[in-house]
This record gives sequence, structure tokens and C-alpha cells, in this order.
Amino acid sequence: MVCESLCKQIALCPRTVGIVCNHVCITIIESCFHLKNSRGFNMVWIPIRIDFVEPETQCTRLSSNGRRHGFPTGTATFLLDETDGRDYPFGPTCAAIRVGDKTELRGIPDFTTRDFTPSQEIEGDPGGGGQGGGLGGDGASDAEKAKAFAKRYLMLRMDRIANLPKVQQGVKYAPLTEIYSAFEKTRHLSEDEVRYIIALEKSEKTPSVYRSNNLLDVYTAYVQLNRRIKTVTPGEYFDVLISIRDNSLLRRLTLSDGQIRAAKLKLHPNAFRL
Repeated sequence: MVCESLCKQIALCPRTVGIVCNHVCITIIESCFHLKNSRGFNMVWIPIRIDFVEPETQCTRLSSNGRRHGFPTGTATFLLDETDGRDYPFGPTCAAIRVGDKTELRGIPDFTTRDFTPSQEIEGDPGGGGQGGGLGGDGASDAEKAKAFAKRYLMLRMDRIANLPKVQQGVKYAPLTEIYSAFEKTRHLSEDEVRYIIALEKSEKTPSVYRSNNLLDVYTAYVQLNRRIKTVTPGEYFDVLISIRDNSLLRRLTLSDGQIRAAKLKLHPNAFRL
């Protein structure tokens, strides 16, 4: 195709020609991606999740002024690059440009909805989550919200919480193994799988610490605790933070109001209300 040939030529463009050339290259390449999507080809970028990022993280996409923006909320929209199998952080506007249609961003799991950290005054595209944001994105249908909920709960139980160091073993749920294995390959859940996962989360047999909101509280508190630990010098308060994280949060999957205050966490008002 013409666009593929052009992109190959652009890929050879030397970086030494400067920002203007780079911007032109990026604009044309993105246009090629949009053309592929509109003609029914496999998408190069797949929306995966809204998640936390480190404060120094920059958007993957180069903006029109030749700069990369940061993330004021400390959160980003992650897209999977099918060509290398890795996911990359974008602001919501940049993510919409990269996938070619912002409706593609509806119905993706948001892991930041229990975070109430105030946004920093940083120039650029916000990350797309945090501060008690909703699930599924603006304009998402009930079906899209249900699928986003199911995907998020699946990833919490089988990856995001289950793989935290020192976390209690009961988080990972063996009956979800086959579903999660297939999901990692396709990033798709069938309607039956969505119903099964939602029913599991709401089941009376599911312990309250394994419910979606509590696991999100654990995940959010873990991120905030690690950020705070990095800013504290070794000493009594440092040890307190480590103890709150390792002995309470990860082992018991809960924190008391006093521990939340001591660690200065910015969580949902109803965090850990089991």
C-alpha cells in the first residue's frame, strides 16, 4: 500500500534533521494508522487500561510543538503496541489520536478510580483517571462498562494485586486461570465470561477483601505508599510506612483510618470500609 511504503521511507528519516521533520513524520505515520483502521486492518494500538505512572513519566507521543508532556494526575492511558507486545503511556487526547477514534477508548479498565490525589499544576494532557473518576470512559454503554469492570477485576485478581510482592496468596483465584490466559493473548472477554466474572465478584461466597473496590483500595494505597516511601529518609517514619505496607496492606488487604492518616494517603472516602 502507498501508506506502508511512505511510512517505510519516513522510518529512514535521520533524526538529525530536527523536530520539524520528526513532527511531520509522526503526523503522516499516524495518518497511515488511521487509514489502516478505517479500511478494516488490524489495529496497531490496542487500548488496555488507565493506570498509575511514576511522576517523571512522559507521554509516548511527541506533541505538535516537538515536546512530550507529563501527567498532572500521575495517571495515564496505556495502549498496547501489537508490533512489540509492550504497552505505553499516553494522555487521553494523545491516546485518541494514536488509535484514530476516541470511541475506541470507551470501556477500558480504569485502575485509578479510588485515587483522590489532587492534580499537580503541570502543563500537558492529563492522564485520564484518578480523583474518583468513573469506569469505562465518557459515553460508555452499560455493556462497555460491564466489560471494563470484568476486565479490571480479572486483572486485579490474576495480575495487578496477585503479583505484588508479599501479598497474601488467596488473591489469585485458580478458576480464573484459563480465562486470564486467553485474555492475555486476545485482550477480549466473551459475554459469558463477563457475566461469570461479575457474578464471582458479587457472590456472597467471595470474601469482602476480594471485592473489586477493596482490591482497588489496596492497589491505590500500595502505589501511594511506595511514592511516599521514596521521599522519606530512613528512620522511624520510614519504618512505619514499610510496616503499614507490608504487614497490614499486603498481608491483610486492609488499612485502618489511623494508618491511612499516618501515611497521609489520599484515598476514596469509603476506602477499606468492608
